[in-house]
Amino acid sequence: MPPPLQSAYKRIAQPKVGENGYEGFQPGKTEIFEKGSNKFNAKPLSADLLLEHDVEIVVRDGCRLYADIYRPAHSTEKIPAILSWSPYGKAYSSLSMLPVCVWNCCVPREDLSGHEKFEGLDPERWCQRGYALVHVDTRGAGNSDGQICVIGTQEAEDGYDVVEAVAKMDWCNGNVGMAGNSYLAITQWFIAAQQPPSLKAIAPWEGMGDLFREQFCRGGWFSMSNFDLITKVILRGKENSGVEDFAEMYRRSGGVISPFWADKRVDMTKIRCPAYIRCVSVRSC
Repeated sequence: MPPPLQSAYKRIAQPKVGENGYEGFQPGKTEIFEKGSNKFNAKPLSADLLLEHDVEIVVRDGCRLYADIYRPAHSTEKIPAILSWSPYGKAYSSLSMLPVCVWNCCVPREDLSGHEKFEGLDPERWCQRGYALVHVDTRGAGNSDGQICVIGTQEAEDGYDVVEAVAKMDWCNGNVGMAGNSYLAITQWFIAAQQPPSLKAIAPWEGMGDLFREQFCRGGWFSMSNFDLITKVILRGKENSGVEDFAEMYRRSGGVISPFWADKRVDMTKIRCPAYIRCVSVRSC
């Protein structure tokens, strides 16, 4: 369902080849990366890896979302899937993102393969353990249709539809999990609250449940924090795509929780699947 009232949107730039890991729109393309290959000059692969580019998934209102799917190469058995959900770019690796963070967030380059979606799991580690990793460009991101709705019912319903679509893919055994940090964690709460039957477990790490109280208006003081930077340098979409304008929606709400902001608070009581929860810890490098 759409947001409970009309949202204001800010335009975002279109994806460019070579920026944020983007290699162009390539539906139907399949690649195999052989064991020992090191495409990103980082951690070599310990097993052959198969990548399906831009797999189309149509959600209930007809919106087309696109995902990159990593699987163990040459495997014939059906396997479970782990879903990584965010608008940050399905090929936007942590190796690309970390340099804008202090000390690369203390992550050595040799710990990552470069195939991971930012804040998500690394296919190098998980595919060899018998999982498929599904990296989604959410509504409005990359080449997916629509406008970017950050958290809330619309994104949760999209997630429900994608979980069930992935569960029915011919390589999947019908079991889907979710994992990831920050944005990828927050969306897990909202999607799990929709109770998709094929979602068997979630692993949210450092993810809030209330965008108004815990992010943009902590203690009653509005701040965009780093989201303007994210909008400028990370979020990309098709021509005329945009992302919700939180500063304008705060102004319209008069500083209180409107239906727009209430939609971005998850009802945790509706979550029924197991959850492995990790909270933030602060330590020096």
